[in-house]
Amino acid sequence: MNKKLFEKVKDLCKDTGLSEKYLKAITEKLGGSIEDDSTDDAAIETTANLIADVATESQGEATRWANKKKDDSKKGKKDGEDDDPDDKGGKGSGDDPNKKDDPNEKRIKALEEKLAKYEADENKAKRMADINAAMAKHKIPAKFRDRFAKSISDDEDIEEAVANLKQDFITAGLAPDDSEGSKAASEKQIDEAADSLLESITVK
Repeated sequence: MNKKLFEKVKDLCKDTGLSEKYLKAITEKLGGSIEDDSTDDAAIETTANLIADVATESQGEATRWANKKKDDSKKGKKDGEDDDPDDKGGKGSGDDPNKKDDPNEKRIKALEEKLAKYEADENKAKRMADINAAMAKHKIPAKFRDRFAKSISDDEDIEEAVANLKQDFITAGLAPDDSEGSKAASEKQIDEAADSLLESITVK
């Protein structure tokens, strides 16, 4: 668990009265997208706010549930037929108490989906940054980087893919082979060759 994330969650929930044990448990459950050693303040801030929202909503739901149980216990069994089917399994209604919708579970599931999307977007952005860095390292012309970055699939090794792309560029005359001192092509030739190369890569 990321300590900075946990401290942020505790700070956001300091006035709720929720125990540190509970906050730690919910942070461990919902904060899995943040690496233990992460220092990404923006990601930590976003995740902490989402966790705090679920924690406070859960507290409100627990209070409502406790008060309802308290009221029901005072009524006794004389109104058994009119009792909330959610509490007694809906006798005669066909409802299964084990299938009762838990609002907290719904909130947690929604939060987990939101965190998963955030993590996916974050990973996508990081991978694109790594691809651009590799292209700069291999001296892929800047004007083509965005176009050709999209041709690299998610499961490809970035370094290997860009190295192969550089070789394709040299073969197509889009980039000079430094070791051979090739002459640079004209802008029109470069654009035409780039289109052909991109088309061939996409077809693969």
